[in-house]
Amino acid sequence: MFRPPIEAVLFDLDGLLVDSEQAWYRARQELATEFGKVWSESEQRAQAGVHTDVWVGNVRACLEGALSSDEVQERIVSKMESYYLAGEVPLLPGATDCLRHCSENYKTALASGSPRRLIEAALSGARWHSFFDEVISSDEVAKGKPAPDVYTEVLLRLGVKPEAAVVLEDSGAGIRSGKAAGTVVVVVPNPETDPGPVTLALADHVLRTLSDFQKIFPVQHSST
Repeated sequence: MFRPPIEAVLFDLDGLLVDSEQAWYRARQELATEFGKVWSESEQRAQAGVHTDVWVGNVRACLEGALSSDEVQERIVSKMESYYLAGEVPLLPGATDCLRHCSENYKTALASGSPRRLIEAALSGARWHSFFDEVISSDEVAKGKPAPDVYTEVLLRLGVKPEAAVVLEDSGAGIRSGKAAGTVVVVVPNPETDPGPVTLALADHVLRTLSDFQKIFPVQHSST
């Protein structure tokens, strides 16, 4: 099937650009411990790429309702924010170079399931704000990933049709979101957010690292 030239590259954040899963695990573990509960690795893996309401509900269930949903979100996000503002933003290999390349050659956006406040802390800590034309949190749309809403909305803001956009993802929810939005989906697998073989097979391309992006989508310079 013919596809037009790529006009935009849309990035996920957690697990793709920032190796945040261990930080999320640490924050949720700390909160659970405060209430004499245990937050397991299997519970953590199940949160990969999901909407805020989903993981908040799961943490609240772990705490057996000791905190309200708003309190759970505030406590966890505050812990994460403190890590990032202390300079603990664990960048994944090739992230900055890939962002620089894409921002120089395409419209570039960030579409994340994280709360906006946490996205801003990560971007500030990594000094990445200048790379993005648009930044959106799934909290700003009706449904988070795997629904297509976050990618559909950011494409509207960019003025780009889905078939002219590439989504870069790592999680199963993100892959399904990008496919549902009608984009080309490129996956950089992360062991912490393993989408599984069935969902991974939905991707159009699978890369070893972000550094391989230019090999799959070389910039086409028009001749004069």
